[in-house]
Amino acid sequence: MKKYVLGYPIKGGRILLIYKKRGFGKGLYNGFGGKLEAGENSQDALKREASEEIGIYPISFHRVARLYFTDDVGTDMGGDVYLITQWSGSIIESDEAKPVWFDMKSLPFEYMWEDDKIWLPLVLKGNKITAHFHFDDLHSDKPKILRYKVIKGIYEEIFVNL
Repeated sequence: MKKYVLGYPIKGGRILLIYKKRGFGKGLYNGFGGKLEAGENSQDALKREASEEIGIYPISFHRVARLYFTDDVGTDMGGDVYLITQWSGSIIESDEAKPVWFDMKSLPFEYMWEDDKIWLPLVLKGNKITAHFHFDDLHSDKPKILRYKVIKGIYEEIFVNL
């Protein structure tokens, strides 16, 4: 399984999403993040990705989800999601990401991954979750969820059976 991390800075009822300019998820809004490098844990990857993609260094953050993604063509990836409440540095645009603030009650779900509308509102309401989303083909132009499961609580063992 490929391991990833996602981060979402929040402040004053708003959430920072990035508009993905290249790579996996290009053209969609999402949290910043990426693959864990060799020897890295998700917190280290969160700090590195924050610096590389949006120019900040997370100071206060907490894990709110563990997500797992599979598809019919063999994709197998997952990772941790963090909400960031305090950081240093100034938010900047990078070659990969254009940061945009949104009201947490008015997110652009029509321009986000299909699964985001299922799990993101849950964590923004204070829930901690573990979820598994199975798609037809995550690398297609319009990936579709075929089935999913969301449970409350974060579990170190990501379940694989739907």
